[in-house]
Amino acid sequence: MKTGIIVGSNERSRLTYAAMTSVIISSMGDEVYVFLTMDAVKAFTKNPEVKNEDVSSKTMVEKKEEDYMSLFRKAKKSGKVKIYACSYASKLFNYTKDDYVDLVDEIAGITSFSMEVEGGQIISVW
Repeated sequence: MKTGIIVGSNERSRLTYAAMTSVIISSMGDEVYVFLTMDAVKAFTKNPEVKNEDVSSKTMVEKKEEDYMSLFRKAKKSGKVKIYACSYASKLFNYTKDDYVDLVDEIAGITSFSMEVEGGQIISVW
């Protein structure tokens, strides 16, 4: 089975939810395709911009909970997870592939992402 996760926020709690979901689904042997769009792309640059405005995000920082990046790294170790940065959002913020951390496999459009996930389920995290 395939699962697509569309992430549109750079809020720590939402990024962590997407990362945990990727870990769980990929550990069950399913393919996961993560599509980072709008503000979410900011959280995957070499100088990440992450918001900690909600209570959950603040508590995660205070308690030094596992970071979304390390969770996505765990998920990617399965070999079942691909992460795409939205071409539109990348253009909007003037990001190139070199601006992103190594977790990002490529810059792609929503059409390419949709074709990858065809027949699977889609989860949106905004």
